[in-house]
Amino acid sequence: MDKQQHYEKDSAQFQIRLTRIIRLQRLKSLKKQICSPKKEQGSMVLEASLVLPVFLFFIMFLIFIVQMTLISTALQSTAGETVKQLSTKIYPVSLAFTPSDSAGEEGSGGGWKIPELSLTEWAEGYASSLPEPLSDWVRSAAASGEQPLQEIKTSVLETVLDPMVKPLLQPFIEPTLLDMERVHVNGISIPDLKNKTNPYFRIELSYELPVKVPFLSKPLRIQAAAAERVWIGDTGEGSDGSAGDGDNAGSASVLSKPDPAYIGNNATIKVKVEPGATANLTIFYKSGESSAKHIGWATADENGIIEWNWFVGTRTTEGTWSFVVETGDGAKTETTFNVASRK
Repeated sequence: MDKQQHYEKDSAQFQIRLTRIIRLQRLKSLKKQICSPKKEQGSMVLEASLVLPVFLFFIMFLIFIVQMTLISTALQSTAGETVKQLSTKIYPVSLAFTPSDSAGEEGSGGGWKIPELSLTEWAEGYASSLPEPLSDWVRSAAASGEQPLQEIKTSVLETVLDPMVKPLLQPFIEPTLLDMERVHVNGISIPDLKNKTNPYFRIELSYELPVKVPFLSKPLRIQAAAAERVWIGDTGEGSDGSAGDGDNAGSASVLSKPDPAYIGNNATIKVKVEPGATANLTIFYKSGESSAKHIGWATADENGIIEWNWFVGTRTTEGTWSFVVETGDGAKTETTFNVASRK
């Protein structure tokens, strides 16, 4: 009996020890299961902290591109609608000029139009009449080169034209997309209502975006331009002329053109007209009329030379395209030129 009791006692102790060992193994496995998800979770948090800023920046960039496209479309629509509406109302204004033609010729014989001066002429002629510090800026810019003078001329034009022209833009501005305070008038070209030449009304607008260039703090601007032919009566464009010279009478002579014009670079076209005359340059690519800056109406110098310098866009298609130079009296000169890319 003693042996049997002793055996049962040893068996019970062994069973208790075995149970403890099994419990310890279960605790160890449970601890491993608890620690493993924490490691995976920490890895996911690290990856998210690295990827999330890039993803958010990409989303913000897409939003900015879409918003800029909407603003550009709205600005172009504003310029186009303004030009269309004003062009229909200019002819009644031209009728008011007709009676004054017989009242006397004490005025200048060139007709009424906004003067278009070269940058140097503008600096020399108007610097003394500008208030401080604009006059000093103009003189220093004239001595340092064309680019700063162009910037100052643009700012002065905005200061002069904004109060006069912006009220005309108000009915056509989309308030949900465009802020009236950020819209500026960079230039305006009106027809010669007295002599009935240059029958085109053109307006150039710019919109200052609320963001600036990183690290440079320079404002980003979107530009738009629109032109419309104005009905101001018989301009004489269809007349054959009494001298029998045909369409070449009074037309511009092309002195130089790009051969070829390289994509992504500046190109220059130089023509000769009558001294002091105006001419308009229109460039036609595969996609249609070019909207590049620094082309359009310009005034010849004392030698009758007009020079246009513009940037050939990176998306311009290679090939042979044309440009048209139209003088103020309606004579047109069409010439072809080549566009190529640098190999």
